Amino acid sequence: MNGISLQSFNPLGLFKSFTKDKSVLGIDVGTASLKIIQVRKDREQAVLETYGELSTSAYTGGEAGRATLLADEKVSEMLVDLQREAGVTATRGIVSIPLRHSFITTIDMPELNDQQLAEAIQFEARRYIPIPLSDVVVDWWRIPAVEGENAHTIKILLAAVQKDVVEKYKRILLQAKIESLGFEIEVFSAARILSSRMRGASIIFDIGALSTKIFIVNQGVVQAVHHVDRASQAFSLAISQSLGVDFKRAEQVKRDVGISNRPEATGVRHTITPLLDSIFDEADRVRTTFRRRTGLPIDHAILVGGGSLMPGLVDYAVEKLGIEVLLSNPFSQLVYPAFLQPTLKSIAPSFSVATGLALRTLGTID
Repeated sequence: MNGISLQSFNPLGLFKSFTKDKSVLGIDVGTASLKIIQVRKDREQAVLETYGELSTSAYTGGEAGRATLLADEKVSEMLVDLQREAGVTATRGIVSIPLRHSFITTIDMPELNDQQLAEAIQFEARRYIPIPLSDVVVDWWRIPAVEGENAHTIKILLAAVQKDVVEKYKRILLQAKIESLGFEIEVFSAARILSSRMRGASIIFDIGALSTKIFIVNQGVVQAVHHVDRASQAFSLAISQSLGVDFKRAEQVKRDVGISNRPEATGVRHTITPLLDSIFDEADRVRTTFRRRTGLPIDHAILVGGGSLMPGLVDYAVEKLGIEVLLSNPFSQLVYPAFLQPTLKSIAPSFSVATGLALRTLGTID
């Protein structure tokens, strides 16, 4: 099928103890592609059973790499096709909610127990959420205190999603005959998979097709979130204009040479780096605000999403941020055949959200 934009793999036959009732799906609905991963729990370990990715371009007649907002029915169609192509057998799954459909902020609250906080936050949330609370699903988390903060107040991370958005994704799963196990805002899924083995505070860049999500995670909790309307598609459009080539060719140039130090990448590097600089400048403001509030340094950055696979990006991020920069590898949390290692490493950042969703459902990560 032409819609498969990355290799899908179905090693179900390798695992004799497989039963579909133990398997779950993590489903990441992006603007340029749909990603799915099937895992199961076996003796407290998460076993990779299958995965796959479909480009939305196959359903729009457009070019691969372009962001597209598809109708719900078309997303369900993609999901059905991807299940078939990847050999999915699980019938239960959890789906990501895009940050653009969400509201996330931090608020100060008095030191109360959880029950008191739950009641107080229902009233306090009205001050921050710009639509009636009856129209949203609200959740919250305590942000761990740091030395020097006011002992009589605590910081709360407040998140809300409109109920009609939740209903939208319920319909998508229902039409694809997948039992819904829940929903999660995408930054929390990525944060779970990336922060589980990291010490100290991390700044994470999720570079999608249409936007870049910048968020800080400390002690496993998201503590700041920022959204930038520049990402992988903008890079390709800039290359297209600069080199005088069509979008398809520009996308290929971005994937092949990117901003690496290869001689043929010089022109592309000069074209893309101003866009990247604007993203890293925004990140500097986010981490400066975090440092002022907490006094905590950010020692490393993690790159997530398909846009993070551009050649030369890790080295350039180190140059701009002055800290260690890593590409995410969510598959390191999974058990899979050794021969898959090269393939999985080459696509790993794209599957961070989907893997984080699936592992939340299995309970293999806190």
